[in-house]
Amino acid sequence: MKVGIYISGLGQSFINESVEKYAERLKNEISFHTNGIQYEIKSEKISYAPDRFSTVVSICEKNKQNKLIYKFYDFKYHEILTEKFNNYSLIRKNLWLFLLVIRKFPIIIKRLFKSESYNHPFQTFYIFLIFIIIASAVLLMLPATFTVINSSYEKGTIGEMVTLLKSKTGIQDIPLISKMQIKNLSRIIVSVTALLLLIIPNANVLITNLATEFICANDYMQYGVQKQLLQGNLELLVDYISENEKNCKIHFHTYSFGSILALDYIYPYGNKVSANAEVYCEAIITIGTPFEFINSYYPQFYLNRTTSFGDTVLWLNIYSIADALATNFRNDSKIGDAQFGIERSSNKPVNINYEVVTLNKKSVVDFLMLYSVKVHGMYWDNKAEGLSCLGLLYKEMKNKSLI
Repeated sequence: MKVGIYISGLGQSFINESVEKYAERLKNEISFHTNGIQYEIKSEKISYAPDRFSTVVSICEKNKQNKLIYKFYDFKYHEILTEKFNNYSLIRKNLWLFLLVIRKFPIIIKRLFKSESYNHPFQTFYIFLIFIIIASAVLLMLPATFTVINSSYEKGTIGEMVTLLKSKTGIQDIPLISKMQIKNLSRIIVSVTALLLLIIPNANVLITNLATEFICANDYMQYGVQKQLLQGNLELLVDYISENEKNCKIHFHTYSFGSILALDYIYPYGNKVSANAEVYCEAIITIGTPFEFINSYYPQFYLNRTTSFGDTVLWLNIYSIADALATNFRNDSKIGDAQFGIERSSNKPVNINYEVVTLNKKSVVDFLMLYSVKVHGMYWDNKAEGLSCLGLLYKEMKNKSLI
């Protein structure tokens, strides 16, 4: 029995993307390639651990005693990964984003001149610049912040704090920013923010989602925040499937950040691969995986991986050249066969190119409007009946006997 584990992108939780939609798209592709046969999907919810649930979607053939064609389980990780960040106040969220971008800025600047294998360093620089402007604007636009600042200046509190800081640290050249300088800085930041919100369609949603993804993904990759909990839950789900699906072979269907979780499971850091993975996992499908982005800005993340099992897994990779985050696993930005995979691994993904639009890399308008980032969400339409990258995926899965 072929079973898929669907792991969506982090941002997909904000637009109500679901395993039902993904299964519906695959069902449609199966229907397009078979004449005179009708298919349907059936859904149920199961609990694979205390307080942990998965939606199970079966694609069945009608009129043949509901013959099962393929089955999906989804892995819901969004709440686990983002629960700490979502509990932060607005000020704390923006302060965290501001400090995080400041910490990352040296390597962002470095990549402008030495991009490694990542082909969109200037777009990344622009996104990070937007992050820092937005975070600064929110912090400075809050009326309460201005009230505190004005009150502090009137009472001399800020001056007293600087004097105390000098006495405690021994540093005498700590600058004191004047009240007028803070006002001027806030006017500039607010103006730039307003301009960005005007020129970028749905900028508030796009930037908020990007910021949330970046902060939570950063904590996972940089500090291992929630990593053990996430990987433990994924192992529990695989164990549940192996115990409840007869003679199963498991395929990971992953999009964006979801592919990072699956690759972590198949190529674990410094650990032995689980027995369940070795016995039951047959393939991994990565769609729009930000592998090169991570390699460029988190160069230590994929080092020291256990590759013995991962080299035996069939890896299908769907990418778009226009997508600023997707990886083609090549040393150039061209369409073609993959040239590398995980470091020290002999397994190279089977590349599947999927393009919806052609972007002009020299277009300033496309650059400023973040079109190359928006393409990251164009592997399918929000409605399941639209065409999608799953048309190409189904053909490859059929050729590889995965379905």
